[in-house]
Amino acid sequence: MKKYLLFLILFLISGLSFAQQYHSLSLQEAEKRLLPQFRSMINSPIKDITLDEVKKERKIQAEMSWPELKNKDSVDVIQSKIPGLNSKDPEIPVTIYKPKNAKDLPIFLWFHGGGFVYGTPKWDHQRCADYALKGNAVVINVDYRFAPEYPFPAALHDAYASLLWANKNAENIGGNPKLIAVGGSSAGAGISGSLAQYSRDQKGPKISLQVLEIPPGDFGMNYPSVIEFKKVPGLKSDDFPILKDFYIGKNGNSKEKYVLPGNIKDVSNLPPSVIFVAGADPLRDSGLAYADRLIKAGIFTELHVSTGYAHGMPLPENMEITLRMMKQFLK
Repeated sequence: MKKYLLFLILFLISGLSFAQQYHSLSLQEAEKRLLPQFRSMINSPIKDITLDEVKKERKIQAEMSWPELKNKDSVDVIQSKIPGLNSKDPEIPVTIYKPKNAKDLPIFLWFHGGGFVYGTPKWDHQRCADYALKGNAVVINVDYRFAPEYPFPAALHDAYASLLWANKNAENIGGNPKLIAVGGSSAGAGISGSLAQYSRDQKGPKISLQVLEIPPGDFGMNYPSVIEFKKVPGLKSDDFPILKDFYIGKNGNSKEKYVLPGNIKDVSNLPPSVIFVAGADPLRDSGLAYADRLIKAGIFTELHVSTGYAHGMPLPENMEITLRMMKQFLK
């Protein structure tokens, strides 16, 4: 009987172990993870990230024109530069959006995506104008420094400098220093999540809401989504080691706190959070893991999973959900 029970236990354990095996998806398998209207993207070329490619992409982005706003007559847009965190840090370009005659409005700091190595506030120009008008807020679109020329903590320091500046100059831009939110997409979400932790630990300005859209929770390579989406068009997990080395520098520690939000041990006393993840995204599971930790720590957290969407696709209702959260927590 004992031998039978031992055999049964070993059989069940091996069965469970087998059930939890994951493998790199073929393009045909990855295609099935997408909604039908998105499946053609699987035929896009797969590109590897190199510093030369990064520089080419930056040049293209620098030459892009700022999109014309659909609501340009209703929003004031101010492009400026603010001081860096430390005396030797360069000034930080920011674009400020606010409703006409803004006064004592919540402030929303926004950080664009781009893998910490490129990206442009131009991508989110219309989004930020919409947040300003529909959310009745002052929005600051921050153009932070890029790796590898400026490795961690340069982007975080730019983020914190922008938070300190917004808090100090709130009245001058029509904002309320007691009502500040931070948010971003992809790398920008990683920066935003780390900024909330950093400001808490530095006893900096209080952050009332964080909006993390398709965030990189950490650089872990054992998540199912990382294993599955190793080599697909767009962001793939084969890119992660390259981006990690760019971001932290040659002598950096990828597990150091504030590098990515999931690195920190203490997630208590963080602001209410809304987290969006895409179902067919290699970042999916690290974002889910961070959301899970916040929920278990008692942080008010809304989690939205968009099944069938890949990394970087506009997620359904993310604007409406964020606006609802802004109205709920920025008052």
